[in-house]
Amino acid sequence: MIQQAQVELAKTFFEQSKKAFEQNYSGWSTVLASQKAIMESMRSAGTPFAVAADEFQKLIDFQEQQFRATVDFMTKLQADYAKMVQQKSK
Repeated sequence: MIQQAQVELAKTFFEQSKKAFEQNYSGWSTVLASQKAIMESMRSAGTPFAVAADEFQKLIDFQEQQFRATVDFMTKLQADYAKMVQQKSK
């Protein structure tokens, strides 16, 4: 049988994992934004990088969609967990 201490530890690990994931994404996003700014400045200087910049934007958009889907899923799991804990405590 699962003990309450194990459940609380699992909850703590889950919350820490979610925060770490969000922080990692934020750092990754900053790096990509910097790279995009460099590409845009080169394009505005006349270098023909329009296609590359557009493809890069598609990559950023795709990665953001993946991130949001993951966070939404983790949030759903967290809500399911909270519901389970409430039912157990009744």
